[in-house]
Amino acid sequence: MSVVLTDCKIFLGGYDLSGHHNQLELNYAAEMLDDTVFGTSGTRSSKPGLKTVEYSGTIFWDESIDGPIFNRIGATREVLSCAHVGNAVGDPAYTVRAVQGTYNPLSGEVGQLLAATLDGHSANSPLVRGAVLIPRNPAMTVTGTGTVWQLGAVAAGKRVYGALHVIHAAGSGPPAISVTVKSAAALGFGSPTNRLTFAPQSVPGAQWMETNGSAITDQYWRADWTISGTGPNFRAFLVVGIL
Repeated sequence: MSVVLTDCKIFLGGYDLSGHHNQLELNYAAEMLDDTVFGTSGTRSSKPGLKTVEYSGTIFWDESIDGPIFNRIGATREVLSCAHVGNAVGDPAYTVRAVQGTYNPLSGEVGQLLAATLDGHSANSPLVRGAVLIPRNPAMTVTGTGTVWQLGAVAAGKRVYGALHVIHAAGSGPPAISVTVKSAAALGFGSPTNRLTFAPQSVPGAQWMETNGSAITDQYWRADWTISGTGPNFRAFLVVGIL
């Protein structure tokens, strides 16, 4: 089914860049290595080499994000996640750890909106296609559990990856949010097992976690969170995938 892009979600570290972009390009490829030898049919032969991930985007310049992006040029293994929509549990999403390569904060002509471009490349991390387990909205103010999603079983040698973006944190005490990803054998989610446990966060930021490659037969997955502090208010975005 065709999709009209009107509400993409784009998160870089602890920042929500969704409302600043008007163009995004995410490329996933394998380098093609020429292994053509004599005696072939006259057509070149190729073998796949290393995987590559590249992304680029165009934003309308805004002072609130200019500093954070500027300071991240050359920052390695920054967590980037994006989704076509990403408003509900189960929506497809992509995540990768990347190094920010280029930021062009001043480009345009008289009478036009000031635009900027940003691009980056993978930093020894795969591009993971997964599902949203915590959408950006609504705000999280109390301890709770997310919606169960059938992400599927994990074969031996495969891993479960999780990318957590905390994009808003408020309250006193200080406030803190701790997120876990659990799996269970049945939709009723009886006797779940913790699979990923993110460190508590009191400020915006991002975390990346992955399992050790052991097989997991459970089909169903869910995010849980524990919130503490006085008057806590958090917004987060969590992508979980199997690769």
